[in-house]
Amino acid sequence: MLPVTRSRKKRRRGFLFVFEGIDGAGKTAVCNRVAVLLRQAGFDVVQLHEPTSESRWGQEIRERSQKGELTPAEELELFLRDREWHVEHRIRPALSEGKLVLMDRYFFASGAYQTTSTGIDWRDILRRNREEIKAPEPDLVFLLDISAEEGLNRVGVRSDQKNKQFEQLDRLVRVRQAYLEMVAHDSGHFHMVDARQPLDSVVEVVYTAIDEFMKRPPVRL
Repeated sequence: MLPVTRSRKKRRRGFLFVFEGIDGAGKTAVCNRVAVLLRQAGFDVVQLHEPTSESRWGQEIRERSQKGELTPAEELELFLRDREWHVEHRIRPALSEGKLVLMDRYFFASGAYQTTSTGIDWRDILRRNREEIKAPEPDLVFLLDISAEEGLNRVGVRSDQKNKQFEQLDRLVRVRQAYLEMVAHDSGHFHMVDARQPLDSVVEVVYTAIDEFMKRPPVRL
């Protein structure tokens, strides 16, 4: 596996890399493995995830979403407020300190998931995050792509165990389609990854992409 160029660490503000995909795509496992490799390369890595477990809005999502207690409108607003807290208290401070931030889900997840429940176009959801919250734009968004059927198979969903808000086949089919539309039409810097590959292969693809990105001439101070 190629070494990330260490001399790039202090040439600009921190880096923000985001991991997206439907349930079962392997985002958390890949994020954890890549974080280990980057730390071994000498980088100060901060791992974050959404919804958070720190803000009261994130805690409410985690407590009520699993039970299917949130209306679509409540769900969207809670994610926005949780992300607003996250940007102010965790993401921007880490970036301003020159750290390398790895995000397990970000506002693209809200666009993909909440569009299927609210009927609001994912473009409008992303716009609210960018304009209202001023959420920092990621340097790269890794979309770990698998079919909805494979995603549910991986998480081992049973009819009496599934998350009533998210882990439903028909919804995940639409969520995946929304992600694919983002790749085709959004301004985000997406990197598609075939998540059907073995974990080691996915990690190598992601790590190599980060390595190549960080070798580019800096565009921000």
